[in-house]
Amino acid sequence: MRAFWHLLEHNTDAVTPVPEERFDVLRYHSARPGEPGTTVSRHGGFIDDLYGFDAAFFGIAPREALAMDPQQRVLLQVVWEALEEAHILPSSLAGSRTGVFVGQATAEYGDLAESDGHQDVHGMAGGRLRTMTAGRLSFALDLRGPSLMVDTACSSSLVAVHLARQSLLTGESDLAVAAGVNAVLSPSDAITYSQGGMLAPDGRCKFADASGDGFVRSEGVGAVLLKRLPDALRDGDQVLAVLRGSAVTNDGQGSGTLLQPAVSGQTEMIRSACRSAGITPDQLDYVEAHGTGTPVGDDVELRALAEAVGGEGRSRTRPLPIGSVKTNIGHAEAAAGIAGLIKTVLIARHRTIPASLHLRTPHPVLAGDTATLACVTRNTPLVPGGRAALMGVSSFGLSGTNAHVIVGEYVPEPRTEQPSHGSSNAPEEPQLLLLSARTPAALSRLAARYADFVDGDEGRAFTLRDICHTAATRRDAHPYRLWAVGRTHDELAAALRALAEGEETPDGGTADAGFTGDRRTAFVFPGQGSQWLGMGRRLLASEAVFRRTLTECDAAVREELGWSVIGLLTGDGEDAPPRELPDDVAVVQPLLWAMQVSLAALLRAKGVEPDLCVGHSMGEVATAQVCGALSLKDAASVICRRSSLMQSQAGRGAMLAVELDAPAAAAAAAPYGDAVCVAAENAPGSTVLAGDARALRLIAERLEAEGVSCRYVKVNVASHSPYMAELRDDLAGALAHLTPLPARTAMLSTTRCEPVDGPELDAAYWVDNLRERVRFVDAVRTAAKEETVFLEVSPHPLLVQSVTAVLDEQGAAPAAVATLKRHQDDGENITRALGQLFSHGARIDWNRYFQGTAPRVPLPTYAWDQEQFRKEPAPAPAPAAPAEHVREVGLRELGLDDLGQSVRTRDGAAVVPPVLYVEAVLRAADGIGQRAEGVLEDVEFGPRPWELAHARDAAVRVCLTPTAEQGCFVFTVTALRTADGTRDGELCMTGRFRTAGPAADAGEDTSGRSVTAEPYGRELLDAGLTRCTAYVPAAEFYRRAQGRGYTIDAALRTVAQLWCSEGESVARMRRSPGAGTAAGLEAGLLTMLAVWPLTTGAAGRPDGYVPVSFGRVLVRDAAGVGRDHWCVTRFTPSDGTDDARCDVWLTAEDGQVIAEFRDIRLRRRAVGPAHATLDAEGPVPVPATLDAEGPVPVPATLDAEGPVPAPAATIPGRVPTPDDVLKQAATVLGLSATRLDPRRPLRTLGLDSLLATELRVRLHRTAGVDISATRLLGREPIGVIAASVASRP
Repeated sequence: MRAFWHLLEHNTDAVTPVPEERFDVLRYHSARPGEPGTTVSRHGGFIDDLYGFDAAFFGIAPREALAMDPQQRVLLQVVWEALEEAHILPSSLAGSRTGVFVGQATAEYGDLAESDGHQDVHGMAGGRLRTMTAGRLSFALDLRGPSLMVDTACSSSLVAVHLARQSLLTGESDLAVAAGVNAVLSPSDAITYSQGGMLAPDGRCKFADASGDGFVRSEGVGAVLLKRLPDALRDGDQVLAVLRGSAVTNDGQGSGTLLQPAVSGQTEMIRSACRSAGITPDQLDYVEAHGTGTPVGDDVELRALAEAVGGEGRSRTRPLPIGSVKTNIGHAEAAAGIAGLIKTVLIARHRTIPASLHLRTPHPVLAGDTATLACVTRNTPLVPGGRAALMGVSSFGLSGTNAHVIVGEYVPEPRTEQPSHGSSNAPEEPQLLLLSARTPAALSRLAARYADFVDGDEGRAFTLRDICHTAATRRDAHPYRLWAVGRTHDELAAALRALAEGEETPDGGTADAGFTGDRRTAFVFPGQGSQWLGMGRRLLASEAVFRRTLTECDAAVREELGWSVIGLLTGDGEDAPPRELPDDVAVVQPLLWAMQVSLAALLRAKGVEPDLCVGHSMGEVATAQVCGALSLKDAASVICRRSSLMQSQAGRGAMLAVELDAPAAAAAAAPYGDAVCVAAENAPGSTVLAGDARALRLIAERLEAEGVSCRYVKVNVASHSPYMAELRDDLAGALAHLTPLPARTAMLSTTRCEPVDGPELDAAYWVDNLRERVRFVDAVRTAAKEETVFLEVSPHPLLVQSVTAVLDEQGAAPAAVATLKRHQDDGENITRALGQLFSHGARIDWNRYFQGTAPRVPLPTYAWDQEQFRKEPAPAPAPAAPAEHVREVGLRELGLDDLGQSVRTRDGAAVVPPVLYVEAVLRAADGIGQRAEGVLEDVEFGPRPWELAHARDAAVRVCLTPTAEQGCFVFTVTALRTADGTRDGELCMTGRFRTAGPAADAGEDTSGRSVTAEPYGRELLDAGLTRCTAYVPAAEFYRRAQGRGYTIDAALRTVAQLWCSEGESVARMRRSPGAGTAAGLEAGLLTMLAVWPLTTGAAGRPDGYVPVSFGRVLVRDAAGVGRDHWCVTRFTPSDGTDDARCDVWLTAEDGQVIAEFRDIRLRRRAVGPAHATLDAEGPVPVPATLDAEGPVPVPATLDAEGPVPAPAATIPGRVPTPDDVLKQAATVLGLSATRLDPRRPLRTLGLDSLLATELRVRLHRTAGVDISATRLLGREPIGVIAASVASRP
C-alpha cells in the first residue's frame, strides 16, 4: 500500500507501452481507427514480473504451476502479503469461516497454452476454469467459508466486495477476503474494444475531460480483508476504514441497449448504497468514479452522479470532489473496483485526495459556477462534512451490473496511551529478531529487506523491541529460520546483512526447523563441572522468576546444609568465596542444582516448555524436580545428602576420559577387574572410566601409546565407581523419606536408559544413580528417534558437543543448544539460546517472552523466491527475407584446426565432420534480416566424405534460396579451393533453413507444430539422469570407443563423466574455452558412441554406424560449448532395416538448451576386429515399452488404492533403490532431482491425488514397487518412504 500511495500522491502516470513479453503490439497496432484486426492503442498498465511465482511456498508442483493462470499465482502472493500487512497469521485461519470473493473476467492463459497440444485436469483447472482462482486461495490457506469467483466484467471486484460484506453481515463468514485480478496476455480484447471505439489512441484515461476518447487496458491485482467492526476491535486489529454500506444493481432497459449505461440505473445504485449506509448522497465528501474516460461512459456517469447528489439538495458552494484512479494506472477491468476502493481507503487514512490526471477541458456537467461536482486536478485535503469522512466508490460492468460502496473514515474512540517499551530497549539489553522463510534464498532476501527496514527512517521510528515483538508474534514461522540480536538499530542491521550474505556472525545464525511441525524440546541437565565464579549474578539482578526460584532453592539448601547458595553466587555474606568457587562436591553439586532448577524456571517463563528432560549423573536430580516427579524440598534432600556422602570418599580413586566408545573402553578396563569400570558413556567416541587411580594410570599409558587421547577429570570423588558401592546403605537410609510423584513432563532416565513415570524415583533409584554407569549416549539415541532440539540447562555447556556427536551418528539434525557460557553475559546468552532454539524448530510461546499486546509495526512482507512459469503462445510468422544469399567461408575460419585429427577410424582415415557445414550455413544466415536464430531441417550429407588431410586450406560456398513459405530457405553447401581442384563444386550438404521464433525454446517448429511430445531443457536433463544409472568413467568411454574402431583426438575429449542406460546416455562435458563452436558440437555428437548397441557382423567384428543425415538442427547458444555443460543422447534401433536414429541435446548447467540434433539417421557398417566394447559393463536395460517422460496413462477403472497394473517388463538382477523412488517423484512433480528435499512430505511439494496415482503407477512399472497413494499423500517424508523400499525383502 505504501508504494501505491506514493504513486497516487506523486501524481504518477504508470501507463507504458505493451511489453514484448506480453505480445508484439506493433503487429496489431494501427493509427487508423476501425481497421480490421488492429487496435489504436499500444499502451497499457502492467504488473512487473507477472510470470514470476513462488510455487514451492504454496506447495504447488512446478508442473502444475506452469499450467496455472498467472492471475491465480499473483493473487496467492498478494493475499498472503495482505494478511501480513494486517498482522493476521495466515496459519491461524486454517479451518475458519473465512470467505473468499474474487473478481475475475478473463482467462486468456488457458487459450494461449493450448498450443502445446496437451491438456489435462491440471491444465483445465489452472488455465481455463476461472472458478479455480477463488478455490485455489481457499485451498492454500484451508479456508472453510464461501469461495466465489465473480464475473460482472469491469464491476467484478467491487461486486465481490459487496458479496463479502453481505456474507459477514449474515454471519456466513467471520472474515472475508475480497479481491480482484486482471492480466492482459493477448491483443484480442484490445482489438475488440478498439473496433468499438472504446480505446484511447494515446493510451490515457482522461476522466471528466470533454475530449475524453476512451480508456487504456491495464493489469492489476488487489485484495482487502473485511471483518465485522466489533470483531476487529475485539481482536485488536488495525482498522483502516469502515465499509458503511453497499449496493449492486443493474441498468435493466434504462438505456434502451444492452451495452450502453443508463443514467437512471446509476443514480439508483448510488441512492441504494447510501440508504444501506444510513446516509444521503449529499453527505458524501468524495466519490471515486468508475471514470474510464470514454465519451459515453463519462457523460452518463457524471450526469447520474450530479443527479443523485444535486437531487438531495447539496450546496452549490461545496461541489462534491470526484476522481478516478484509472488516470494513473489505466482501466484494470475486473480489478478496477478494488483499485478504486483501496485508493479511497488511503484517502481516508491520509486525508488527502490525489489529483486525477489528464484533465484539460472539464466536461460540460462540471462547467459553470453552479456545478455540483468537481474533479480534483491537484492534491487536495479531504474535508469531512462531519466527524468522520464519508466517501463513495463506483464500478460499472459492461452488462449493466453496477456496484457502489460507501467508505467511512475510521475514527477510534479516545483511549489511554499504552506505555512505551523505550526503557526495555536500552543499549545494554540485546533484542532478538526472528525471521523465517520456505527456502534459503527467500530467507537471505528477507534478511536483507529487514536490514534495510531497521536501518532506515521507517524502522528507526520504532523501538527494536517493538520491531522484534511484531516479527515474532505477527508472522508465521517457516522451515528455514534466522535469528539475530542487537542492542541498537545499527547492530541489528549489521547482523542481518552479514547473515543475508551468508557470512558467520556471533550475533545471529540460521538453521532449518524441519518440515513436519514443531520439534520436541528436551532439557538436558549435565553433571558436575560447569560452575564458574559470577554465574547467575546478572540474572539474579534482572530476572524476577530466576531470583524467586533461586531464593526457594537457597532456603531448601540452607535447611539441609546450613549455608547460602545466593551468598556463594553473589560473593555477599559469610558464605562468599574469596576468589573462586570451592571444589568440594558437597558444595558444588547443590550449587549447580540450584542454578539448573532456576534456569529451567526462567526458560519456562520466557516461553520454553520442555517436552522431555534428560539428566547426566547429578543432573538427574534437577531433571526430577523440573519434571514434577520430586518436590523442591525432596530434590534438595537428594542433592545435598548425596553430595555430602560422596564427600566422605574424597581423595579415593580417579576418573579418566578416553576417546573410545563404551565397549572399547570396557575392554581396556577389563584386565583390572572390579578396580575400574565404565562410569559414563558421554558420546559415541568419548567414555569416562572410574576407579583405582593406579589402574587408571596404567590404562592411560597403554592407550596413549596406541594413539588414544586420554585426560583425567578434575574431581575429588570418583562417582559411578566401585567406591560408591560403600555408600549404598547410608544413601538409601538418608533418602527413605522421599515421596516421588507422577511426572508432569516426560523424563528419560540415563540410569535405567528408559522413560520413568516418577513414582520409581525413590531412594533405591538414587543409589543406582550414584553407583551405576551414566548411559547418556543411549538416552540421547532414544530421544533422537523423534525430531528433538536439545537445550543444555547449565551455567556452561558440558554436553552440547556430546549430543551433537550422537545426532551426527544418527543422521539427525545437529540441534543442540547451550544456555549460558562461562564469563559471558547471562542475559544475552539466554536471548541467543532462544534464537537458536527457534531456528532449530523448537516451540516457543513468544507472547510469554515479549509479554503484552504486539504493536503494529509495518514490517516488510515476505520475500518471494520466484521462478518463471510461462507457456509460450504460438509464434508470429517471420518477416520476409531477401531473394538469395551466398557466402563463401574457409574451413579454418569455421574451426577446422580446433578439431585436431578429429576422429580416425581403424584404417586411419579422418573426414571433415558435418558440423563444420552446419556452422557455415548458420554464418551465412547471419545476413538474412532480423534472424535471431534458425533451424536446419532435412539435412542430407554429400555422397562422398571429404578427407580432413585434403581440406585444411579449402573453403565452402553456402547458397540460401527462399521458398514460397515465408522464412524458409533451401540451402546447399559446396566445396571450393580443394587441394587439386578436382572436388571444387562438389556437394557437401543440402537442406532447408527456417528462421525460428520463440517456439524453438519449447521444442516446436516455426509454425508452432510440436516436433516432440518429450520433456525439454531442464526437464529433459532430469529425466535422463533419472533413467541412466550405469556410470562409465570418461577414460573408459574413450577406451571403449577405440575398441569399436574410433580413435578420438584429444581436442575432442571433453567428456568428464557419463551415465548410460539401454539406448540412452547423459554426459557431463568439460568446458573447451579455446575451441570453436564446431569442435564443441562435434565433441557432444561423439557421445552417440555410448548408446550404439553392440552387434557383430559376419566376420565376428563389431558393427558401427555412419551418420548420413540430420532431421533437425538448432543451435541456440554457440558460446555454451565453451562452458561446462551436459549432453543427452538417445538411440532408436532399426525397424528391420540397416538404419537407426539418434537424438543429441547439449544443455547448459541450468538446463537451457545449447544445441539439439534431432533424427540423426545412421547407416550400419562393419569396422575392425572385435575388442572390448563400449557397453561391456552392461548398463541395466529399461523396459522398452515405458515412456518415462510423458504422463503415465492410468486406466480409467483404476482405484487409487487398488491393485496397479503389472509391470510392462521386469528388470533382471535390479534391486529397487531409494533413488528410484526419489527420481520418479521428481519427474512426476516436474522438479529437478536435486531440488527434491527428502525430508519433506510429497504433499508439501505439490503432490495431489492425481499425481499420486501417476507416481504409484510409475513406481510399479519401473521398479516393481507398490506404494499406496494414501501413503504418498501422507505426512511421511519422501526420504523415509524411499528408504523403506530398500529395506523390503
